[in-house]
Formats: sequence, C-alpha cells, structure tokens
Amino acid sequence: MLSNLLPLGTRDEFGRQAATKQQLISVIQAHFKQRGLAPIATPLLENQAVFDPYQMGNTQLYRLLDPEGQTLVLRPDMTLPIARFLSATKVPLPQKFSYVGDIFRVSRRLSGSYNQMTQAGVELIGYPSLKAELECLAIANQLSAELIDDEVEIELGDAQFVQQVVATLTADAAEQTAIKQALFNKQVPQYEALIAAYQDQALYPFLQQWPRLFGNPARIFKQLAAASLPTAVDNAIARLKTVVRWMQTTMPEQAVSIDLSSQAPQKYYTGLTFRGYSQAGAGYLFSGGRYDQLLANFQATSEPAVGMGLDLDLLTELALKQAVPTPRQLIYFRPAQWSQAERLLLKYQQASLSLADNVAAAKQEAAQMGATLIDLTEGDLDE
Repeated sequence: MLSNLLPLGTRDEFGRQAATKQQLISVIQAHFKQRGLAPIATPLLENQAVFDPYQMGNTQLYRLLDPEGQTLVLRPDMTLPIARFLSATKVPLPQKFSYVGDIFRVSRRLSGSYNQMTQAGVELIGYPSLKAELECLAIANQLSAELIDDEVEIELGDAQFVQQVVATLTADAAEQTAIKQALFNKQVPQYEALIAAYQDQALYPFLQQWPRLFGNPARIFKQLAAASLPTAVDNAIARLKTVVRWMQTTMPEQAVSIDLSSQAPQKYYTGLTFRGYSQAGAGYLFSGGRYDQLLANFQATSEPAVGMGLDLDLLTELALKQAVPTPRQLIYFRPAQWSQAERLLLKYQQASLSLADNVAAAKQEAAQMGATLIDLTEGDLDE
C-alpha cells in the first residue's frame, strides 16, 4: 500500500527536529525585522514561465496542469517569484524584503538530496550601491554567529569573471561552454586538453593555474596581479578587493576566501557572489550575490538587486548536532489543580502537561518521553 508512504525526496519533521527548525526561523525572522526588512510571501504554485531564467543543474521542476491546461510548477526558487511580484504590482523601489518558505526541486534519483527544502532569505531591490552586498554579508556574519557554534567561512566570487576571461580566448560559443564546464566541474585533464590550443597566448600561464584559483585572498590577488588578464575583469577584481578590505575591518574574526574558478549560484547572477559553509556540514549554509538583470524576464526595464538565501534544513541539522538536550518535565495533576499546573508550565522551559487518567499511565508517558515526572497528586489517597 502506498497510502502511508511519502513521495520520493520528502520527509516528515517531528519532535526535536521540528522544534529546532521553528526556533531557528523565529531567530532569523526577528533578525530580519530588527533590520527593517519587509516580510513577503509568494504562492507555492507559479506559472512555469516565471522560472525560464532558472538554472536547474542536476534538478528538475515539479510540473502540473491547472483546470485550463496551463502548466504550473512548484516553485524551485524564492527570488524569481519576488521579481514576478514586483513587475506585476509596481511596488515603488527601492525595497528590502525578507522571506521564509519551502522550495521544490526534483533531484537526481539516489542522489541523497531532498526534493523539498526550507529557505529563508533577503532581497534588496533597487540598490545599485555595493552597500547592498555589504548588508547581506553583515546579515550572514551575524546570523552565522547566532545560529551555530562552528566557524563559518564566507567564499567570495564573481558571476562574470569566467565568461569575461574565456571570451578573450575564442568567439566560438560551444568552445567557451566546454572550457567553462570543465573548469566548473574541476575536470582537470579535460580542461587542460581544451586550453592546450591557447599555449601561444600571454594568458596561458594563468589558464594553467585557474582550476586552483581559490583560497586566501592575499594569495589570489597576488596571482591575479601577475597574470595578463583582459581589462574586462578589472572592475570585478577591484570590487573583490574592496569587499575583502571591508570585511577585514568590519568583521575581523570572519574567515574569508575567494574562488574565481566556480560557477555562480544561478544563471541570472551578474556581479559579486558569496557563499558560506561550515566545516561541520556538507553544502553551503547560505549563498547569494548581485543580479542586476532580475526583472528583465518580466518587463522592459530591469532593476539592480542583491539577494541571499539560507538553507534552513542544513542549519537545523548542524544545530541539532551541537545542541545539548534540555531536561524535560511532565506535569501530572488532577483537574482541580489545573491552575497550579499552568504555573509550573510557565516555570520550566521544556515542560508539558500530562493528560493521562492516572499516575501509572503518567509514569509510562514520562518514561517514553525521557522526561522527569512532576506529580502534583503525590500523597493524594484518591490516586
């Protein structure tokens, strides 16, 4: 029977996991509110056209038909629905938004990935200034310190750097794509075979180093300074230097690295990108960056935008590993003692009321929960 089986890639959340996740959401939403971000919620269902710019990678969309035969999707991303909202409502800009919601992506079978994920994030729309990226980095730094104990490293990159370099090698779009994919996937033998055709170019020594162009900012900037790079990347490098200096001054304890050989989180990114990861967990805790062409898919005029999404499922997993379980209490009482039981309920952080009919059943319930039983009827002959 399939009636009690979950769809592939989904899961139920219960007990400590559900409670921890809700606690993290509360902390994140309070932080967003304190910074003056306006909450926004979009529907789970969207028209498929909303996600035309979406870079699916190894995942696919959940598709379904409405009664009129229109193709709908379960949203795989939170940013593009907000862009759709802005283009449809003509909300005056600039605006700072925050959200918490589920997204759905059909992962490759047996990949071990879930198809339903919970994400929180911010969208800063209408801000061309680098201050928008810096606010996202400040939020990421503060929330990382507040939510988990492990040190989080922020990795900086640029969405256009790779294309700007590869475009100087060849005008052949297929050749450009092959080089980029080999570089992004760290398929070094294939990459080396592809760049062999450019041995006579001044850029070739840099191309040889490129798959390993990640790590300490000072080392990366030194390598870049020694390379014969196209002038098209000058702005990206200057921006990275500015952000690194700002981070070293504003958040000197924050670990930071640079990666100029990886793919941007999404196809619609146009500038600085950033990701955060902890040594204690697989995957990125958060990622984001600038996407100044965000509204181009919906209207003639685009708007500057910077955003960031946080992986609440991974944050929950790390928080559960680090949490020291708080002792629980189960309060058993007679109906006439309800007020007294309510006062105890407020006193203890992890208390709950026993609804058992008798003390024996209450003891069994407490043992099942791993809780200490507080018996308000103790000594009562009626019990």
